[in-house]
Amino acid sequence: MIQCPVCHAENNDFAVTCSHCRGFIQDRVPNLDLFETGWTVLESPRKAFRTITLAEHKNYVLFLFTLFGISLSFTGFWLFRLGRYFENLLDLMWSALGAGVILGLAAAIVLTGAYHGLAKLLGGKTGFRGSLGLIGYSLTPIALTVFILLPIELLTFGMYMFTWNPHPYTVKPLSYIILVGFDAVVALWSLALAVLGTRVGHQLNTGKALIAVLGTVAILGGAVLVVSQQFHLGDQL
Repeated sequence: MIQCPVCHAENNDFAVTCSHCRGFIQDRVPNLDLFETGWTVLESPRKAFRTITLAEHKNYVLFLFTLFGISLSFTGFWLFRLGRYFENLLDLMWSALGAGVILGLAAAIVLTGAYHGLAKLLGGKTGFRGSLGLIGYSLTPIALTVFILLPIELLTFGMYMFTWNPHPYTVKPLSYIILVGFDAVVALWSLALAVLGTRVGHQLNTGKALIAVLGTVAILGGAVLVVSQQFHLGDQL
């Protein structure tokens, strides 16, 4: 709680004006700067998530979700070996990018809705836009892989990354293990950031924050499982 310096009334940690005398009790945050906020998320996440929650406009959140969608799309193309439906890598890349944009925008609505609902059930404090900002910026490490890890994977394995004929591990075992390992670490990093962001923004304890985030991940995993089953059925037919 924040005490008003004028009337000494107690206010919510994220209140900008006092609920009693309407005086300002902390600085407004009108907008977010993508690079400054993104770097702070990586360097000092607690401070970053507090700023994100306070911000009146959650700038660049849809851009981060779009990058997440592109990463998710390429992961799906790898997981379901969709390279076998394309004649060359360039065609696959354009298809994956297009699908990624759609996936990212859908994730912004569906995942944030699921996350926000779970957080609220557990006693979360912030609104839907706050949840959108918290989840969006927790995806910063995954968003960075689109510019760093993904190009390396494409240059290293080409179509073999998406056809498994032969399996990319067979082509370059050490490179494959390192790159997939980095992907896993980055995913866990974003997960940890989401939990911390939930603690800060929704003012929940670690256990409840973990339930909200893992519940959201479970919903995403369930959707992937359904799609996977559909692909298996299609292959059998």
